[in-house]
Amino acid sequence: MRGRRRSIRIGRRISLGGICLFLAFSQLSCGIDYFPFISPVPGPRSDLNGTVFFTLPSTGDEGYGDVEAFTNFVIYYRIYLSDFSVPTNTVDTGSNQQLRDVNPQLAADFAAIYPWADHSNINVTTSNVHNFFVNTRGFLSIEIEGANIAGVLGRDSLGQDMRIDFQDTPGRAPMLNLAGSGYQLRRSQRSERVDFDPLPNLDGRLPFFNHPALLSRDNRTDAINADVVDKTNIQQQDLQHSYAIMYIAAAGLSSTTPPTRVFSQPTFLGIFRLPSP
Repeated sequence: MRGRRRSIRIGRRISLGGICLFLAFSQLSCGIDYFPFISPVPGPRSDLNGTVFFTLPSTGDEGYGDVEAFTNFVIYYRIYLSDFSVPTNTVDTGSNQQLRDVNPQLAADFAAIYPWADHSNINVTTSNVHNFFVNTRGFLSIEIEGANIAGVLGRDSLGQDMRIDFQDTPGRAPMLNLAGSGYQLRRSQRSERVDFDPLPNLDGRLPFFNHPALLSRDNRTDAINADVVDKTNIQQQDLQHSYAIMYIAAAGLSSTTPPTRVFSQPTFLGIFRLPSP
């Protein structure tokens, strides 16, 4: 009887092993690709005066190890013109009315992106994150002055404390601070959708300033300020304010041939009022 039970157990092991080999072979032969999971950036802390603080994931977090997918972080943004001034330097996203008061398109974008940035939502197809932001919602990838942001926010940035600063000090450009180094944030002038020539251009710099050239409807075209959203039914002279919404996501490459871009879920960073030049 003991011998029979032992033979049954051995038979089960062979059957399970055969199933595993079959499944592995099926994945290879059927062309099923493996797309790694990259955990999202934890939500930031805000002081409500235009500054957010957060710590970037480290190599111990899923998707960030030495042989895993991660390559760099990407920050997506869009700018909205407004006649409405919020009481602080950041917009209260808990108030749908305040979002609409700033700009109805801002409220629509925030609502559309919310399920993607909800880290409890397991139904997000993260491979589509970049396409969703750039081609569906009209966002662009932020840059920094004097350096390649993909390099600054690459593997050496893992585990570092990071700060984004939109404090309203006239003439002080919004900053990204990482590991003791500060970088002026720079608007983009290219995307998969269009290349353009943003204004104002301040001796080659493209800072996030609430500048008259940014507020001008004449410049709100896809050839000039393609990253700016107008507020309709408002007189030009009433457009006195501008706001930038930002999200951060981790980007990487799959192990497929050829490699495919993969992303984490995005993390909402904030909606910042642009300072005066």
